Amino acid sequence: MVITRTVEMHAQLVGYDFKKKGLPTDKNIAVENSKVSNDYFWKTNKYTDQDVFGRTLDLTALINKPDGYLKGSLSDTEDVDYYEFNITEYRALSFAKDTYNKDITIILDHIPEGCDYEMVLYDEEGNQVGIGKENGNGGLSITIPNWNSDNRGYTVKVQAKNGSTVNPDAEYHLSFQTTQADKSHGAYQEMEEVQKYEGTVRKQMQEGLTDTEETRAIKEIRQKYKAYYTEQMEKLHQKQAEDVMQGGAVPDDEQIHNLLEKKAAGGELTEQENALLNIFCTAAELDRANASAKMNTTVKDRISADLQEAGIDISDSTFSIKIGADGQVSVDGIQDHAMKQKIENVLSKYSDELMDIYFCTDSKIQELSDKEKYLLQAAVDVGKFLYKASGGSVSLGDLSVENTAIHGLPKTLDDLLNHPGGNLTYQDYTSDIREILAYNRTQHKDIMSELNVQFVIADGTFQIKD
Repeated sequence: MVITRTVEMHAQLVGYDFKKKGLPTDKNIAVENSKVSNDYFWKTNKYTDQDVFGRTLDLTALINKPDGYLKGSLSDTEDVDYYEFNITEYRALSFAKDTYNKDITIILDHIPEGCDYEMVLYDEEGNQVGIGKENGNGGLSITIPNWNSDNRGYTVKVQAKNGSTVNPDAEYHLSFQTTQADKSHGAYQEMEEVQKYEGTVRKQMQEGLTDTEETRAIKEIRQKYKAYYTEQMEKLHQKQAEDVMQGGAVPDDEQIHNLLEKKAAGGELTEQENALLNIFCTAAELDRANASAKMNTTVKDRISADLQEAGIDISDSTFSIKIGADGQVSVDGIQDHAMKQKIENVLSKYSDELMDIYFCTDSKIQELSDKEKYLLQAAVDVGKFLYKASGGSVSLGDLSVENTAIHGLPKTLDDLLNHPGGNLTYQDYTSDIREILAYNRTQHKDIMSELNVQFVIADGTFQIKD
């Protein structure tokens, strides 16, 4: 998929009043925006449809909508689609209003004929908390865990099973079903225990008291159910693995690590081995392994083929590649200027793919907060836009914000970004620029200082440069 615009890295909640009114009939359907890449966990989805308030539809808006669904498609066997949603409303109100104490099930159906797709659910930390099971209606279902009240953000992944074909012209559907839950689950029990102290704690906080017996009791309850969440997740993983192994021994941590390393090296895994990785690995770990494998298989092969077509053989060469925030590629270590230029021209076609691989595999970026990852990706997208729109004369570092106005732009961009009107693309760029510069100012550092996209090609292999 080709990236044409950055996407927001957080779920947009839909308010209770809006939920009660419901969506107009023609807005019960959200559509995956195929122009936006959402094939890594650190990227989120953006749809072509909006709600009645002009907000971009996400899966959250479709919960409790019997006729609502998202239409998506897989473009090729390597395509992976991630979609975020948030169940805060159903956690926050499940005690206060019993009608909102719901079991929420996400459903993948309309799977194209002859294709074998799978669905995996992750929590906000990227831990696997559900794998789609056949629901008897030709689709797959996952019921969202009710293990505690704190875990409210989820991401669902849709991909082709290993070895399955895809149909890029046929759509799959994602939808939700909600049913009344009983009161035995962890989330309800946690809120019931916390509720005993909440009234007193609110009064104490109004009086400036923050470390009281009641606040400590609430913290202990939260910790208890946090541990319960981990315990239930481990039980789920064990049961899933036992089902996959069909009586065989469940692999230990070292064996799973070795399988992950094999996948990262581009090795072929069996269906059983892939299923085990789906169970025990986080979304980020799988993304990193897939990105590494892609770098040293398909991407390397395509780059090598393009270079050979240009009359260049890199099988015995060693050089480094750097990709700037503006998406421009430079090569170091090639003395022949004409050859260097040819290599840079070829690699420029793979700038976006290599940038994605870097974001997935670089350990420093993985350590950033979700907000910082979002801002860094936004800064890259803004940098590319500014480079193309200004012919390379303006970069993000040239800009400043004063009284919400962006300064340092050439006249044409000044009009577009400071007066975007109803153009959502320019509105997003404007918002991103303000957020990035605000972060740089308040944190006393440039978010772009975290970006150092460099690769080393040695004897035909690709590696991230340390």
